[in-house]
Amino acid sequence: MRIKARICALFSFLGDNMEKISILIIIAISTALIIGAGCITDTETGNKDRSYTIVWTGTPPVDHKLIEAELSHQIAPYPGTGYDNVTVSVTEKDEDGAMHFRVSATSPTCRYPDLYDFAYRNRELIQTGYLLEAIPETTRQDAIGIAMQHPEIADALSGAGVPTVKRILPETSAKFYVAKTCLSVTWADASVSALVDMDSRSVVEVWSGNE
Repeated sequence: MRIKARICALFSFLGDNMEKISILIIIAISTALIIGAGCITDTETGNKDRSYTIVWTGTPPVDHKLIEAELSHQIAPYPGTGYDNVTVSVTEKDEDGAMHFRVSATSPTCRYPDLYDFAYRNRELIQTGYLLEAIPETTRQDAIGIAMQHPEIADALSGAGVPTVKRILPETSAKFYVAKTCLSVTWADASVSALVDMDSRSVVEVWSGNE
């Protein structure tokens, strides 16, 4: 029952903007963009002085400077790393004038990028989703090792492939644990996912497709 309640909470958080997806993808919370309006605070970013280049694909909006300034307060790399390039593309425009952006941010020390989705309306930029994989390789491997020590995870990994590791922001972690940055480690082929607190070096939540 506890697992079902957690899954119901995740359904509510994802909202109406996501396509219908399988229960496995829902359980593995890190395998799709995590939707939820809001922004990352300046305390979370620690990035008031922008050190990266912002590049627009196509013609930037008239007020792109305002958007870029706001972006610098709403995107943040994994602690101890930094973005070097940020690419912004307009994905769609609503009839009411709202623009939707996809932001791809890369770090020279990370294999994968961080992806953010935003909506811009009436000079207000609102984060609508994210998929954050720009994590240092040593941290990725550390998180995988911690997850594999959990008995429920270990029992499910017979013949499993390489997992994905994603950063989960505090507003999402609060739905399942506490409001702090955590990492999710997911073995999609084994239908199992773990939420890892890197500070305590522990697995704080497990989702399994078999439950």
